[in-house]
Amino acid sequence: MAPAHEEELDAPSHDTAPSISPSTDRSARLDTWLNLGVWAVAIAVIAFGAFFAYSVYAQRQAERLSNPALQAVDALVKQVKAKPGDPELHSRLAEALATAGQLDEAKTELLTAIKLDPKYIGAYQNLATLELNQKLYTESAAHWKKVLDLTADTNMAEINQRRELAFFNLGQISYIQKDFVGAIGYFNQAIRIKKDASDTYLLLAKSYMELGENEQAMDKINAALAFDPKYAEAHYVRGQLYRKAGDLVSAAWDFRAALDEAPDNPEAQAAVDSLGSYDNWYGKAAKAWGSHDTSAALDAVRIARSITPGSYDAAMLNGQILESTGDSKDAVDAYTIALKAKPDDPEATAALKRAKAASKE
Repeated sequence: MAPAHEEELDAPSHDTAPSISPSTDRSARLDTWLNLGVWAVAIAVIAFGAFFAYSVYAQRQAERLSNPALQAVDALVKQVKAKPGDPELHSRLAEALATAGQLDEAKTELLTAIKLDPKYIGAYQNLATLELNQKLYTESAAHWKKVLDLTADTNMAEINQRRELAFFNLGQISYIQKDFVGAIGYFNQAIRIKKDASDTYLLLAKSYMELGENEQAMDKINAALAFDPKYAEAHYVRGQLYRKAGDLVSAAWDFRAALDEAPDNPEAQAAVDSLGSYDNWYGKAAKAWGSHDTSAALDAVRIARSITPGSYDAAMLNGQILESTGDSKDAVDAYTIALKAKPDDPEATAALKRAKAASKE
């Protein structure tokens, strides 16, 4: 805005009205139409805005009606409003909110539940879980420890489950924070409660590996695979341990098992790729077999088969080597793979028949 005294200087006097030229008249009419146009646009924008807001509202309402998690949230919000002092309702609302992806709102409800009932174990557990998922490790650890404090004097099955979960997650947090000694302590506590938890054994093995205690790690990873023989990550970790120990043949078999159970896992694929080429290992096996070096031939062909498990040539050679050592049972397995690669192949058919007969003797 121009200063007041300038407006007074520029204003025409009341005594003499200024003359208006045709061009000035056209400018005035143009200004009028422009003003009218601006108003028309403004009205259209307002109308569109109202329509857009309604459309968004309608869409969100439709989403809520088609989303069970949001429906649960709406229902529980009503219940909480009716009974705001009920900590269980706040905790249930928090679970629904977390399921719907509204994590901050879920945390607020859990904190409210804890404020209403400072000994509400389930609320602390849910809060610790949520914080762990958000990578708020310090806060999560504090709340898992609170779960342990509140369950220290009880030995019920449900309470033990909560304690096992708390020890397991405290172990995870310690592992993430590279406190491997602390992680081992927590994981061992969890195993004392749940002795068949393969995932706990796996993380315990990985913790020992980080400390260079590979014998302990191998013992724990074997326990993990005893409870879950198809545990892909456990096979991968055991493969690493075998490789560290210089046993490339066993490492190769475990890497192949890991990849078979998790075909899309890049680490398992990289581990198999790191073994080298099939042609190289098959060539070594054939050369050693031709030189009557049975042990070297067997090792090399096993690695070749780990790289390309469906190979007819490697399976046949493996079967022949095994037969020569008197291991007819494993020879049957090798020839079966060969026959699967080449159905009705006369050489594989005859070899399989021969090996089966020898295995029954």
